[in-house]
Amino acid sequence: MMKLPNSIRSAPFAISLVALLTACASAPENGDPSSSAAPADRIEFPKQELAAIKPFAEESLYQTLVADVALTRGQFKTALENYLVQARETRDAGIIRLTNSIASHQGDAGAMLESAQLWVEVEPNETDARRAALQAYAVYKRPFEALEQASWLYRNNNDQEAFLAVTAIDEGNKKALIPRLIEAYRALPLEPDQQAAAELAVAILFREVGDLDSAVATSQYFLTMAPDNQRGILLLAQLLHQQDKVTEASALLADALQRQPEDRNLRLQYARFLTLLDRPKAILQFEQLREQNTDDQQINFLLGLLYLNQGSEELATTLLQQASRDPQISADAQYHLATIAERNGDLTTALRHYQQVKFGRNYLAAASKATILLAQGYGIDYARAYLQTLRQQQPNQASELIQLESNLLVSNNQSEQAINLLSRGLRANPTDAKLLYARSMVAELQNNFALAEQDLRALLAQDADNPTALNALGYTMILHTDRSEEAYRLIKRAYLLNPGDPAIIDSMGWVLFVMGKAEEALPYLQKAMAILPDPEIAAHLGEVQWFLGERQAALQTWQRGLAQSPNHPTIKSTMQRLGVDAADFDTTRKNSKENSSADSAALIDTSQPETNQ
Repeated sequence: MMKLPNSIRSAPFAISLVALLTACASAPENGDPSSSAAPADRIEFPKQELAAIKPFAEESLYQTLVADVALTRGQFKTALENYLVQARETRDAGIIRLTNSIASHQGDAGAMLESAQLWVEVEPNETDARRAALQAYAVYKRPFEALEQASWLYRNNNDQEAFLAVTAIDEGNKKALIPRLIEAYRALPLEPDQQAAAELAVAILFREVGDLDSAVATSQYFLTMAPDNQRGILLLAQLLHQQDKVTEASALLADALQRQPEDRNLRLQYARFLTLLDRPKAILQFEQLREQNTDDQQINFLLGLLYLNQGSEELATTLLQQASRDPQISADAQYHLATIAERNGDLTTALRHYQQVKFGRNYLAAASKATILLAQGYGIDYARAYLQTLRQQQPNQASELIQLESNLLVSNNQSEQAINLLSRGLRANPTDAKLLYARSMVAELQNNFALAEQDLRALLAQDADNPTALNALGYTMILHTDRSEEAYRLIKRAYLLNPGDPAIIDSMGWVLFVMGKAEEALPYLQKAMAILPDPEIAAHLGEVQWFLGERQAALQTWQRGLAQSPNHPTIKSTMQRLGVDAADFDTTRKNSKENSSADSAALIDTSQPETNQ
């Protein structure tokens, strides 16, 4: 039997027609109550004493009957339309309440607001009416009207949650409206013992606009009036953390726990902050939380991660296995169980855990890991079939999963198939930025600059200020054409948009070198290498150093790159092109060792007292 939501089913009726209709419709024709069951689509109403029937005009009675019948048949839209008309005309509290319940169930914002406003007019002292109005104004992002309802609920019912809920309304223009909302909170006619909550709301609003200093000062003032208020303590601790004052935040919580040792939320936040300061102490706090409730899987998960970080894999595994029982945490727990198993060489178990990661932040990483393990164990075709199955299961992740399959093909020297795969994806979604970028990179590997340029320009047509696309187009242009001036303009634009990206800084240095400006190029490449000591950057920096006559520096740079990737093709080809051989490296190592010994001797010498000759 179909049932209405509780919010509707529990609403009292102004008239008894629905109950009467239900009773009549349910009675079998032969009068035997056991011979027939109610139809499957009939609404079941709670048994209740019939309310006194309010005398309505005949037309109102008929329209209400139409609405009642529609409601029993699940025709909510029709029912809502008719009830709303009758709510306006009759101003009957029962009909208004029912109208608002149906409107909320249907998500009809206009009907919610109108019925709530009517309800407050008819029953201004009714708590449910005020809550309905607060909800409707929040939906319409009208914080000042919402605050009027919230303050009534706080003054009359001491409902602090409703009072503070207005601070979370996203009105869309925070910088302009929040100062006015702060003034409105502080101007409310509250009793002295309720005034503190207004300051808490103000502190929350200051944080909303990023005024952390004012938020901290207001929170501290609030806590002078309500020193043990959990929400205020947590807010101040979070604000201090945002100001990188983790030690102060931790001390605040430690002090609060001295007074409120059983407060679980305070201890949880304290334990989280300790993970940044003192992990062994954090473990003790999480263990204490776990003692209070061994089935709190969030605690088990966080404690498991801490033990994993400390190298206690056995304890971590036990806790993560327990945490994996919670559907909300399961994916993350399975991912970390997989990494433990893979690290220990148990690839079968690792694969099983990776395949259990069905959602969340580790979903794509798990899919990638599972794909690699499947390719190693069963072959590339099996791995591709797995990714194709995932695309059917998770169509919203199709672009990313196609990229994983493309990467798998490229790593197995099947770049032509990778291009075909990405092209099929783009036929289905021609403007997909991720697929366009992925195909441009594979096209570049195939020396197909025309296709790479086409895709990167398609990306820039969607977002002209995309620094990644600008840099990629400029860099590939250097590699495959003589259009260095155009490449420079593209890379310079990318650099101005994102001057801290080491890949872009490297491109900036390299294009300058290609343009014959080696001395200008050098500081860019040195900066890129300092940020990200990548073998590709090392190849470029070493070549510029070699060109400028800094041969020893160049050899050391290449050595550094080869230490990360012993057979890096760009470094190897660069050295071969410049005529550098292994003997040069041996000399560099020897000189480096001698210099190190000399430095040590110098340190010893300078530790002795100086004597006058």
